[in-house]
Amino acid sequence: MMPFLSIVTRTYKRPAALARCKTLLRAQFDHDFEHLVIEDKIGLGVAESHRLFLGAHPRGQYVMILDDDDFVASPYFVSDLRAAQAYDPDVIVFKVNNAQLGILPDRFVWQQRPKVGHIGGNNVAVKRHVWEACIGAIVTDGNGGGPVYEGDFYYLDAVWHYTTKIHWMDKVQVIVPHIGRGDTEG
Repeated sequence: MMPFLSIVTRTYKRPAALARCKTLLRAQFDHDFEHLVIEDKIGLGVAESHRLFLGAHPRGQYVMILDDDDFVASPYFVSDLRAAQAYDPDVIVFKVNNAQLGILPDRFVWQQRPKVGHIGGNNVAVKRHVWEACIGAIVTDGNGGGPVYEGDFYYLDAVWHYTTKIHWMDKVQVIVPHIGRGDTEG
């Protein structure tokens, strides 16, 4: 049976962060999700590792990105997304509490088109057909170049061009602790 949600996690040499991510997902009250972990075995770096998402084959009705150092904010995360499904959106946008940047998207860009640095792949859940149509944009700069660090922004930009059925959930759903670009544990 198809799960409601597919959560796609990319990881590289951060076992403690991945363990925390998995633990908080297991604590969900609604277990109608799959967690796909994609391991970067050679340390490609963020820009090149965006290609790993192209190899994910999520089965869920909705799909989202949750990096290994990110984690869900509450045990009601999946339940909250399921409640938003009642609006039949192609995209559910929610807030992320980023230790370095604050709440994203912030109030100045809330309910607006994505802007680099104000939204990331961990801010949205999209219907699987939207994922399949748009995930390729994660490996380019939007003009056919690439790879780029901001690949998740280009993915979201493609999502915005692809659909207009968006539900804005004014609630922090994901926490991003300060680890930083390229940091690893140990």
